[in-house]
Amino acid sequence: MSTKAPEAAKKAGLTVSYDLNYRRKLWKPETARSVQEPLMRFVDILITTEEDTRVVFGIGGRNHQTYDKIDAESYVDVARELIDRFNLGAAAITLRENPRVLLNTWSAVLVAERKTYHAPRYEVEVIDRIGAGDAFSGALIAARLDKRGWEDALRFATAASALKHSIPGDFCLVTREEVEQLLKGGSLRVAR
Repeated sequence: MSTKAPEAAKKAGLTVSYDLNYRRKLWKPETARSVQEPLMRFVDILITTEEDTRVVFGIGGRNHQTYDKIDAESYVDVARELIDRFNLGAAAITLRENPRVLLNTWSAVLVAERKTYHAPRYEVEVIDRIGAGDAFSGALIAARLDKRGWEDALRFATAASALKHSIPGDFCLVTREEVEQLLKGGSLRVAR
């Protein structure tokens, strides 16, 4: 994988965000690390999951983590370690607990500018998980482009991606208004 695109973006003064994804059917952890670590020197904002961070970079939460219970505070430490190791401006980690197949909790932590932010924790009835991480990344970037602060951007991204769980297919077909309604205490159901 070439570093030309992120390097050119960085040289142009753009903010470079990177959504770390590990797919075990595509490559081994060592290969993923050797390809993705060189890209990190151009990244400003890293978006990842607790599992991908552990597998690709060998950085995991303290204590034993299971899929039915995740210690969010330990992932604040992981985000800080990512920032220190790769000289990032911010690191966001989505957190999924799945005590039951079709009922998950969804949240996130973000560290930026030496401050820690915690997203609301949503209980989501899963129709389709595929695309929830992309919805989170897209919504976080959109919120920052709207000049929202880190806390507000994290809340917006987590709400958008929580809503995505209720939609079949890869795409997060929600409006900003639907995301804002959820943030005000509305339902996770999208009106169609």
